[in-house]
Amino acid sequence: MLLRSCGHGFTIANYGRRFQAMKRTSITISEPVIVRPVVVGLTRSSPFSSLATKSIDIGKTWERLQTEAQAVLSKRGGRDSRFGMKEFIEDRVLSRSSFEDSLSATLSAELDQVSNLHIGAMASEVMQDDTSILEAVSADLDRFLVMDPAAEDGGLLKIYLFFKGFHAVQCSRISHRYWKAGDKWIASALQSDISEKFGVDIHPASQWGKGITMDHGTSIVVGETSVIGDNVYLMHDVTLGATGTSEDHDRHPKIGRGVYLACKSTILGNITIGDRAVVGAGSLVNKDVPPGYTAVGTPSRMIPPKADVPKVAPSGQALPSGDFGYSVEWH
Repeated sequence: MLLRSCGHGFTIANYGRRFQAMKRTSITISEPVIVRPVVVGLTRSSPFSSLATKSIDIGKTWERLQTEAQAVLSKRGGRDSRFGMKEFIEDRVLSRSSFEDSLSATLSAELDQVSNLHIGAMASEVMQDDTSILEAVSADLDRFLVMDPAAEDGGLLKIYLFFKGFHAVQCSRISHRYWKAGDKWIASALQSDISEKFGVDIHPASQWGKGITMDHGTSIVVGETSVIGDNVYLMHDVTLGATGTSEDHDRHPKIGRGVYLACKSTILGNITIGDRAVVGAGSLVNKDVPPGYTAVGTPSRMIPPKADVPKVAPSGQALPSGDFGYSVEWH
């Protein structure tokens, strides 16, 4: 049985309760407070705001995936069932007994062609022990619909089946669980396969929140001691790296909640990017970015937030003024 890591700084009610029969979640709203999570194995903690929380119903997420899969095969006179698509969708979703089974099959199909590792069995083992994987998957799907305009016409199913950034993040969550359990050879082997298949280099020790949008999922590098909060949006060619000059083991960035990292942005060193900050395209950041600020240029300069100017997602949807994190309560 894998060990569980609770040092991520993300609110998970009743974390670690064994997943049973797709139980429901309830809505939980909490007032903004500032917390300082202690990151296990690191030399300092970094600030994250809890903000409000949005519940995710894992059972409804799985039901929606199944409903959307059935609709794809039945609508448009069955035109989308051709060329092996019917068998593809049935294998990944409709023939599966549970969300866990479906995700294991989906990730296995993506990575089994890369090596002889039994990815499906690895995913199943982790999810049997750690319910937070499916919580995070559901939150990622929910956030993708808010943030990514390319996801609007295909619902959750399009993201679930075809978005390699989404797949890379879920595989990285699994490799992280093995790393934290001390199975570092297994974690490293999986990380290598993720790199070869998806074109990203994510260290299995890096820590990820929920509601992650990895758009395009190409040429993203995330260093060992990086911590990424809820609702972070990463474009392609983002680097969370070290300066190469620090003697400390904790040498990578800490990214707060609701942060937007534009394409080709480079963030170096054990610095904090505050909640809802933006790092502009092509920017080089090597110092803390205050919450809500925008860092642009090389080296970056800080632009303060404008009062009464609402945040808007790339999809065009307005974001809530406080944004939110994800919380799951089992009952």
